Amino acid sequence: MKVFKREVGAPVVAWSAVALLVLILSLFSVSAPAAVAQTATTQGGDVQRYSQLLQSIYQFIIENYVDEVDPAKLYEGAMKGMFDALGDPHSIFLDEDMMSDMMRETDGTYAGIGLYISKQTGTPKEGEQKYVEVVSPIEDTPAWKAGILPGDLIISIEGDSTAEMTADQASARIRGEAGTKVELRFRRGGSYEFDVEFTRATIEIPPIKTGIIEKADAKIGYIRIIEWIPQTPDKVRAALEQLKSEGMTHLIVDVRSNPGGLLDSVVDVCDLFLDSGTIVSTKGRTETENYEYKAKPTITVSKNIPMIVLVNQGSASASEIFAGAMKDTHRALLLGEKTYGKGSVQQVFPLDKTGFKLTMARYYTPSGVNIDKTGIEPDIVSPDLALSDKQLEALEKLYDDGFVQAFAKDHPQATREERKTYAQELLRKGYDLPEIYVEKLLRDEIDRTKPALVYDLEYDTQLNEAISIVTSPDFSTRLENSKTIEQTMAKH
Repeated sequence: MKVFKREVGAPVVAWSAVALLVLILSLFSVSAPAAVAQTATTQGGDVQRYSQLLQSIYQFIIENYVDEVDPAKLYEGAMKGMFDALGDPHSIFLDEDMMSDMMRETDGTYAGIGLYISKQTGTPKEGEQKYVEVVSPIEDTPAWKAGILPGDLIISIEGDSTAEMTADQASARIRGEAGTKVELRFRRGGSYEFDVEFTRATIEIPPIKTGIIEKADAKIGYIRIIEWIPQTPDKVRAALEQLKSEGMTHLIVDVRSNPGGLLDSVVDVCDLFLDSGTIVSTKGRTETENYEYKAKPTITVSKNIPMIVLVNQGSASASEIFAGAMKDTHRALLLGEKTYGKGSVQQVFPLDKTGFKLTMARYYTPSGVNIDKTGIEPDIVSPDLALSDKQLEALEKLYDDGFVQAFAKDHPQATREERKTYAQELLRKGYDLPEIYVEKLLRDEIDRTKPALVYDLEYDTQLNEAISIVTSPDFSTRLENSKTIEQTMAKH
């Protein structure tokens, strides 16, 4: 039995199968010639001519090259070349290992180190290369426990530069059997580089985390969506019912550092909050890719519940669909940082033991905007703390000097006041870092082997600002006066 799923162009591929559309091969072989014939007509027969040339050259090499050629290697080389020529990092040939991983890892469980990654976007500066970038570490995994941060660059894997690797290829190199080791070199900021040898582990990713935050007379429901997988809609629905039973008066949905996943998953979650109108639409060259997803009349959580969605630069694709739908329909305010900007939909086609992933459509928010390479501006800009290159050098020295690790070892039960006092002591030693950042470093080092918090009221400034705004008396007015994505982009 084949599984039919659609991927919303997630940049994250550290565990590969963020989502799949697996098409039966006979369907592909029947439908492809029709598409080719149509294109050939519009392009003056070029498609047919080049197709015949490829076949002729392939056969000529097989029969005439000085050494005997492995047909499989020749085929894979040709496939990789075609996809490279598209200039689209999300369209890629999948060799046997990559395809095997993608077909196997659709349930949120895999063996690796726990990183969401993507290829660096934008044009690199002269003399620089584009590496693989960490979107976010997955909580309670080897990467998270090692202190890897969003925005860190993976410079090399086992000594091989990632400059020439796609994110999928890097992902395949990082994964492996649980218990085996892999060494990665990271760059943080402009020049701080460090090596980490990881022991791979079995990673199980919960689709959501949830809880109640009590503030004065308010009971604020908190849902962090970690994965857009098939189980996510049911988990969110159950969480909303539970939060309602606990007297939820306000709601915060957190999709920060969530790089995307299944299109059907995010559509079904959006439908829990909306009772009419468009959720998202997709548009491509083929008729089957042009579709408008509409909200059903029933909703799970009342529109009278004030709601904020937390976003950041790691919120991409499916998370941007959710954020865009909530913003454009005035269901929620967005708070945080501008999102990643990933507005395309991929499908995965199996070809015997190999396959390929191809961008087939772009998606559009309810106000008709494609946010690819632009992202979504939040209603309330609340930047997370970022360090300058000089501060990163101070951070490197702080770790090299061993003060953070020593404090965590000697004070495993340190209170916030004790952490604050020691942070001030470190600053007096000459480490040019924000005090709150050093406090959090100490707390995180102490908690490195403990399960991750559901939410962080101590140091999460964006969450605390969201709590203040969602419970403020003027929230409904701010929501009513908020701009759609189309209006925001027109203003710029």
